[in-house]
Amino acid sequence: MGNRVQPKANAPYVVGVDLGGTNVRASVLDRDEKARGRFETPSDAKLGAAKTVVRIADAVRGAAKDAGVDINDIGAVGVAVPGHINVPEGRIVWAPNFGDFVNDSYVPYKNVYLRDMVEEELGIAMVMDNDANVAALGEFRYGAGRGTKHLVMFTLGTGVGGGIVVDGEVLRGATGGAAEVGHIIIADGVGGSQYGAHGRLESLAGRDAITERAALKMESGRPTKLWDYITGPEALMQHITPATIDEAAEAGDAMAIEVLSEIGHFVGIGIASMINVFNPEVMVLGGKIARSNTLFAVANRTARACAIGSILATAKIVRAELDDNAGIMGAAELAWREIGG
Repeated sequence: MGNRVQPKANAPYVVGVDLGGTNVRASVLDRDEKARGRFETPSDAKLGAAKTVVRIADAVRGAAKDAGVDINDIGAVGVAVPGHINVPEGRIVWAPNFGDFVNDSYVPYKNVYLRDMVEEELGIAMVMDNDANVAALGEFRYGAGRGTKHLVMFTLGTGVGGGIVVDGEVLRGATGGAAEVGHIIIADGVGGSQYGAHGRLESLAGRDAITERAALKMESGRPTKLWDYITGPEALMQHITPATIDEAAEAGDAMAIEVLSEIGHFVGIGIASMINVFNPEVMVLGGKIARSNTLFAVANRTARACAIGSILATAKIVRAELDDNAGIMGAAELAWREIGG
């Protein structure tokens, strides 16, 4: 660990960075919350930390150039990183989507002091957190949770991620591993997965769980518009997606509606659990899968049936507002907090 680069308290700009397994995106924000410039480049996620650090720096410099901003006027850089992050130490504890090949074997990031590496490359103070925490912070500060102090967010996609904000601060836990909302157990002994216990919300409401549920119903011979999407000899799950299931549901297909209703029920149980435990002002559903009207309506209904009424009374259940920009905006908020502004 090297010497920290100090944030610039009176700087007019920060940069928010969303580091993904494919690309890294950056945006310059000014003190009026206006995005001034953006840049995107490959993240080189599996070519080693040194290469990815260069890509992060390229994205920051590219965004500054696009904004017409002097790099010296940037007070800090915030970065959303998929993985288990120790925020005070600036350390990636574990990030399976990032790593390097050693002797032809893939080795994921473990104990990578990414903050020090980025600060040395850029000469700008950097702060980072788990990408789901950062997305929740973005919605809290700039999106569906604006003006509140307590928020819980689920992001429905390949898996189920999320974040929790308590009294305006991201809940990180003892080592930065808190708010793994996709791993709450909502149905003991079902919904298996090689990545964790049976019955987790993620194993019941993630992308593959949705398509598998639809495929099982199709394999029983039930009629459905989803047959229109089967155009080759591959397995059913290689042709259908949550988006096509939702498209069929919107067209009135009974089986597709049934699938999304069952998934919505699981999500609603998860929402009720979060409301009962954290008493949030707003419960936010993000991710492309949450755009399904059928799923959202059933999740809302189930949550209202299962949550404690007096706690539910002050909780709004809403969709996210920032979509794919939640990570960048949340990362910018991390940077503003780092410089004290």
